[in-house]
Amino acid sequence: MFNNKTKAQLAQTQNELQHFTALHDALDASMAMVEFGTDGVILRCNARFASSVGYRVEELQGRHHRTLCHPEYAASADYADFWNRLRKGEPMQGRFSRMNKSGAPIWLEATYSPVLDDAGRTVKIVKVASDITERVRESGMLRSVTEALGRSMAVIEFGMDGTILTANDNFLSAMGYTLDGVRGKHHNMLCTPEYTASREYAQLWERLNSGAFFSGQCERVNQRGETVWLEATYNPVLDPDGRPIKVVKFATDVTERIKRLQAEKDSAASAYRISLETEALSNNGEQVIQQTVDKMRAISSMVKDASGQVSNLGAHSERIGAIVATIKEIADRTNLLALNAAIEAARAGEAGRGFAVVADEVRKLAERTRNSTTEIAGTVDRVQVDTRAAVTSMNSSLDEVEQGVVLAHEAGAAIEQMRLGAQRVVHVVRDFSSTVGE
Repeated sequence: MFNNKTKAQLAQTQNELQHFTALHDALDASMAMVEFGTDGVILRCNARFASSVGYRVEELQGRHHRTLCHPEYAASADYADFWNRLRKGEPMQGRFSRMNKSGAPIWLEATYSPVLDDAGRTVKIVKVASDITERVRESGMLRSVTEALGRSMAVIEFGMDGTILTANDNFLSAMGYTLDGVRGKHHNMLCTPEYTASREYAQLWERLNSGAFFSGQCERVNQRGETVWLEATYNPVLDPDGRPIKVVKFATDVTERIKRLQAEKDSAASAYRISLETEALSNNGEQVIQQTVDKMRAISSMVKDASGQVSNLGAHSERIGAIVATIKEIADRTNLLALNAAIEAARAGEAGRGFAVVADEVRKLAERTRNSTTEIAGTVDRVQVDTRAAVTSMNSSLDEVEQGVVLAHEAGAAIEQMRLGAQRVVHVVRDFSSTVGE
């Protein structure tokens, strides 16, 4: 029975040994492993560990652990305390900065496990490690980039429910808050009430909670209630399982640029409106000039007609003058004949008395005719003088009217050029307004 029990215990021990051997082999194949004495001297290491620090296995055996450390650290009190704690049986784990054979820094994710004897005394230390140098470098580069962004940009972090976790000085300065004034508050404190009550705001946080980022220009409100425009990106940070755990927002204050663009947009709109008004005025001016030209042409035609009529009147006056002269000549001759008849009647004596009376009446009629024709001739002469003056004046007016027509044509051409120029300005300003609006 004793032998059977011993055999059973031996078999169990062998099984356990095989299990631990298999476990050791698995770790040895996948992890960097090294064993140290309690004095820090390397007892053995596997090829993976030797490769991670740039040595061959045989080069490391017998060397002290400080060979793999930076000289400053190896000479420090922290290093001595590190080994004292291991010798006391306290495990150590974490990220450790070490140095490879060429002196370049490397990073190891490692566990130092003291191995105890039956009395509980530490007899050696086993270190299992993985090389995380590239990961640390990437993390360091990412941290450097983040720090660089933090120096030049406004940065704020939110929980997935919109609660503000932290913000850098640039963000606090842009919004006029202190960190204590925003930490723990909701993102909506930075927005207008109308926006936070909108579907657009709800969709923003739905997108962020789904892991999608957002970028664009955001209208926000600072501590004084003033509008602040931010060019921003909201970036969800994911955990190893791909779930968003927080949102980091990078932003630049573009308030002055937006104000300047708005002012330019307003100016462009004003210029566009003025250009349209100028074009309309040019069109109206062109129409007025054309109407003026038409009117002046009509006046010119009327003046020409009137000038012709006055000229005809002058010709008629001259013919009347000729007729009056003829009548005067007839009257003069009639008067002479009457005078002769009166003389002859006087010679005839009593027999010619009746004829003398008739001759006297004829003479008096001839005299009145002569006087009337003289007066008519004077009137006709004055009419002719006035008619010639009117014709001369009308001809002068006609010249001026024709000159006015020429000038009106020139003015119309100038206004047409103004209208075309105004159209070009309208097109340019409209294109500029569209560009500014975008």
